[in-house]
Amino acid sequence: MKTTFTKLSFAFAALLAFNTGLAQADLVPGINYSYDPPGPDGIIENIEVDVCNNESPSAVFFDVSMYLYEPNSGDHWIIGTQSVSSLSGFACYTFTDWDIDINNTSGIPDGVYRLGIWVDSDEDITETDENNNYGLLSGNINYSSSAVGIKNTANAASLLNNASPNPATASTSLSFHIEKAGVTSLTIYDITGKKVCAVVNAELTAGDHSYQADISTLEPGIYFYELMSGKQKSSKKLIVQ
Repeated sequence: MKTTFTKLSFAFAALLAFNTGLAQADLVPGINYSYDPPGPDGIIENIEVDVCNNESPSAVFFDVSMYLYEPNSGDHWIIGTQSVSSLSGFACYTFTDWDIDINNTSGIPDGVYRLGIWVDSDEDITETDENNNYGLLSGNINYSSSAVGIKNTANAASLLNNASPNPATASTSLSFHIEKAGVTSLTIYDITGKKVCAVVNAELTAGDHSYQADISTLEPGIYFYELMSGKQKSSKKLIVQ
């Protein structure tokens, strides 16, 4: 049975309290979410969560993670991560149909957990408030490590290692893995979120792939390369010298 709520079980101070006088973004979990608790296979299905920006500047290239939280010990385990390439000021982005197999994260003991969302989990950007980026969703997650997962959607598309070389000048090699065959794109963006190089956009077979990206025309600076395959996204930083 789907667990659906319209607000989190804790309060975010001044959630979506607009303050245009500040020059940085402020990322927070949204107030609407739903998910299907895991069965014996250990898979949480149909996760839907909102991510919002409380300030006027846009936020580009940050990670959003789901985690399990053990209330008694305070321990947590990240079980799945996706990326957002750009989020405008005073706007929200919704992840839908996100399935996560808990068994893909090793070392989680049997127990009863809460499901949490952590925005900007890799601290990719500087914010006005770094203390309101995470929160727990209502409902319990019962997990047994003896369960055997049947699918691996959390890692359906992933970048392998870093670009090589990185920093780079004229070109760099970008490698990635996709779990299922399908239309896949690998794109380079500048720090503002503008697309500056389309490395590949094609129907690819499942497995590992590697492409050489021509960056000879790019100005020195910080860029991000983003992999997108199906509903899965992954991004990493690239420095051009």
